[in-house]
Amino acid sequence: MKAPLIAIIVVTLLLSACGWQLRSAPQYLALESVSLDGGSYDLRRRVSIALEESGVLVHNDSPRRLQLTNETWDRRTVAVDAQGRAAEIELRYGFNWQLRELDGAADIAHTPRRRINLIRNFNFDAANATAASDEERFTRQDMFEDATLQLLRQLDAASRHLIEEQALDTDTPVQHYDGAPPRPAGSGAAGGLR
Repeated sequence: MKAPLIAIIVVTLLLSACGWQLRSAPQYLALESVSLDGGSYDLRRRVSIALEESGVLVHNDSPRRLQLTNETWDRRTVAVDAQGRAAEIELRYGFNWQLRELDGAADIAHTPRRRINLIRNFNFDAANATAASDEERFTRQDMFEDATLQLLRQLDAASRHLIEEQALDTDTPVQHYDGAPPRPAGSGAAGGLR
């Protein structure tokens, strides 16, 4: 019993020593606040929590709206056992998202609509319905978490681009997400590279 525990500890120490870490949401999104529209309750809840953990306020008075649309789940059998019963299930999950800038009721700018798609397979034991049901529930939860992290990473890049575009349109200096002022053109490292 002690040998597996020691092996787990050794692997954990080795992974941490080489710099490996769990995937996580961006910590400094360019957004200060956003409102959420659409999507299922589970998706909105997970996205809201992840945004707030990344320092983004989620409230309905924000001038930026994150729209979650066309959320879909698909479940199909991809393998059967000798008795013709389901042995492996494939889950497909996806949704569209778009960030919109609002000025009152008017839409003044938006990012292109993007789609996040995930596919997961899991073993299905028809003889043990409870375990199979638990496995499916855990797989769905994992897909929600993975989709949320993908959304935040894409949203981070898209929101910075949208904010920079608006600043160029209004000739306002861009305030970068880390609070640093923009560098003048040609002030980068050797040879004027930025």
